[in-house]
Amino acid sequence: MTSEERVWFLIARSVSGDISPEEANELELIFLAQPELRDDHDNIKRLKLDTPVAASIEERGALERGLKKLDYSLTNEGRFIERHIFNHEPTPLNGKRITWWMVAASLLVLFTAGTILLKRFKTIPANPQQQLVATHYGKRIHTTLPDGTTVWLNSGSTIKYAENLVINGKREVTLNGEAYFDVKHDTEHPFIVHAGKLNVVVLGTAFNVKAYQGDAYMETTLIRGKVEVLNSDKPGDNVILYPNEKVTIGTNAAVSFKTKLAVKNKLIDSVSTTTDKTTLLPQLPDAAITETAWVSDKLIFKKENFSDLARQLERWYNVEIKFDNDNYSAKQFTGAFKDEDINEVMRDLQFTEPFHYNIKNNQIHIW
Repeated sequence: MTSEERVWFLIARSVSGDISPEEANELELIFLAQPELRDDHDNIKRLKLDTPVAASIEERGALERGLKKLDYSLTNEGRFIERHIFNHEPTPLNGKRITWWMVAASLLVLFTAGTILLKRFKTIPANPQQQLVATHYGKRIHTTLPDGTTVWLNSGSTIKYAENLVINGKREVTLNGEAYFDVKHDTEHPFIVHAGKLNVVVLGTAFNVKAYQGDAYMETTLIRGKVEVLNSDKPGDNVILYPNEKVTIGTNAAVSFKTKLAVKNKLIDSVSTTTDKTTLLPQLPDAAITETAWVSDKLIFKKENFSDLARQLERWYNVEIKFDNDNYSAKQFTGAFKDEDINEVMRDLQFTEPFHYNIKNNQIHIW
């Protein structure tokens, strides 16, 4: 089975509900590296849940014409999808086993955006010279790059880089999520982090970059050294950061601002000091700054809207949080946690705002 076939096999297993925990982890890593494939997976799953009644006469006609095309001109990739996503060999138009959602899903994958399969599959195979490091929700790791640079990776994040890190005289890393970099000094090879429309250029320094897909803002926080932050949406509008400064850039707007950080954060003193657990990450003195406290397994937030905090908690604890009452989503919270489980966190938050919640199967409903 080729790498692209493996991807669609895993998607098929997920849609059908037959995927194993090991396969689910493998698929999640693929989604972290290829977010557009998660969209395809979700669209196919939605189509599967739809009933035939939902399709209008026009839609049924279009799908029937598409099925004829599918029946007579399936590519090898299409036949693979038909076999593994729908768990049967391609059948003729009058076959009994092809349903409306099967046809719609096939057409979605095969014919949406022209040659979607070819476009996607060109990026799926692992380039032997390309390295990928990824973390699941609820996990945080640290790794060392080929040049000696140390990277701490927060939950639900990925970094990609060339096998030897250096390309055309530059050390380049692509980030999706949040990472703390302690860069090995090398004047001959500048270190560049690409994160969405953020590009951070350094020589040797320590800094944090937060650029999660779906978040309203992206941030770069400098701990020591000096960095230049470039916004690809506003060429020439570069920002120079000095120690303990942070630049924030709106994801969907051209808004950006720079702030000075408080090196000593009193919230640290209020963090629970219950029985210590084995930490995943080395302790850093930079944890005195809220923006980098996560590196030492501390979750700290200041005047955070509940909806934004919920996204952090989802990544931190590998849960899904839904607001059944939107009145609470805009409520603001300030606090700090270390070693508490999600139940303890929710109970502590209730002291500030008397909301109700229920936890079941890693899903939290708030009302």
